[in-house]
Amino acid sequence: MAYSLLRIIFVALIFAISATSSLGRREKSEIEKDLRDLCSETNRTKECWYVIKSELNRFTDADGSKGVAGVVIDLAIAKAGEIHGELNKLYSGSTDENLKFKYISCSKNYNDANRNLELAKKMVDTNHNRFIAVEIYDTVQELRSCMLEFTKDSFDPAHISNMNKEFGLYVGIVKVATNRLLLEKNQKVQK
Repeated sequence: MAYSLLRIIFVALIFAISATSSLGRREKSEIEKDLRDLCSETNRTKECWYVIKSELNRFTDADGSKGVAGVVIDLAIAKAGEIHGELNKLYSGSTDENLKFKYISCSKNYNDANRNLELAKKMVDTNHNRFIAVEIYDTVQELRSCMLEFTKDSFDPAHISNMNKEFGLYVGIVKVATNRLLLEKNQKVQK
């Protein structure tokens, strides 16, 4: 009798633990579907999915469009910081004055892009969504300014144009994610 009572309590305890740990979390397949839909709205669907899939675990606690937008912005901030650091190293290590100018100019662009993304992230976190699109637009402009420094006919030994394309992918994902968030917010307001 005592043994069966312990068994029942043990099973109930396991059930309670497993039930509470899954509350509030979406199924992985549901998250993947939402993120695939997000990527399908970008102009680089396969590349987007490659980036998102490698960071899938970061989205498990993302709550709806707001959570996804926050994670995507964090990924873009990390990429901008990585490229900014690389540009600063290239500037310090270069002896070519023309390249040094391009590296420092792009470094400033990435610093400003990072600042814009940080502001957008704060707006997402605090539900002050009014100017998110402005910050994303400013980020795109910073990226374009750096891209102009390294056009196809320009000398680019460090392949900055490839880094710009990669960051452009992240910015494209951020644009789609924040647009989805803003559309969702507008639909709630209209109801």
